[in-house]
Amino acid sequence: MSKPQDGFVSRFLNRRISRRITRVLLKFPIHPNAFTIAILVLPLIASAFLVRGDYLSLVLGAAIFQVFSILDGCDGEIARAKNLESKFGERLDNFCDFLASLLYVLPLGLGLHRLSEGIICAALITINEWLLRYSTGGMWADSSALNESFYARHHGMIEHSGLIDLGERFVWWLFQLTKRDMALLVFFILALFGYAHWILNLWTIVAAASVVLSGIAAIRFGVANGDAVVDEPGYDVGSRREVTSDLT
Repeated sequence: MSKPQDGFVSRFLNRRISRRITRVLLKFPIHPNAFTIAILVLPLIASAFLVRGDYLSLVLGAAIFQVFSILDGCDGEIARAKNLESKFGERLDNFCDFLASLLYVLPLGLGLHRLSEGIICAALITINEWLLRYSTGGMWADSSALNESFYARHHGMIEHSGLIDLGERFVWWLFQLTKRDMALLVFFILALFGYAHWILNLWTIVAAASVVLSGIAAIRFGVANGDAVVDEPGYDVGSRREVTSDLT
């Protein structure tokens, strides 16, 4: 029930727990999309703790987000087990993850009396999600297994930003260390040791770097796609989707 895009934490920790939960859930008529929406209540509960800002509340909030990270794998496992995988389900899951990110950084910023940094981080996360829509496409790695270890919406960013020029192995490790599953576990550990303020610092740095890379990729993709339109008189604007098979 795992998938090739799983990071270290998902593969060796989260999946070990989520699979057992999924086995129980499969006994009930639960649709994966309904489960995706249902567990969004966890980030809402966690945000109520984070906004308080004291040590115990920060730890509890971060812990609930870690639980959310574990349960977030169940919807996909249910979908694969019941053969209910769909593009809509994938988009819904991405959207709920996006909302969860905002429900993490904004209440955390408020709780730590660093709301401006929380707003900046939330803005960067939002901009990055928007830019990823405009830099899609491409299978760039020599190994199909390596390509499959990234989500389709990241392929274009990796290729068009020039990040792949640093080496496939470097890119693989970079993404492994900054995946959501890894981040949420690290954030919980930071909160546990009293360094919750580092969460905003790290998240803002990573989000800013992602915006730069996604922005470069979107510009390069737009220029290349524009050239294709100019160079091919018979180009059908309505078939732009065919430029990349990874557009979601």
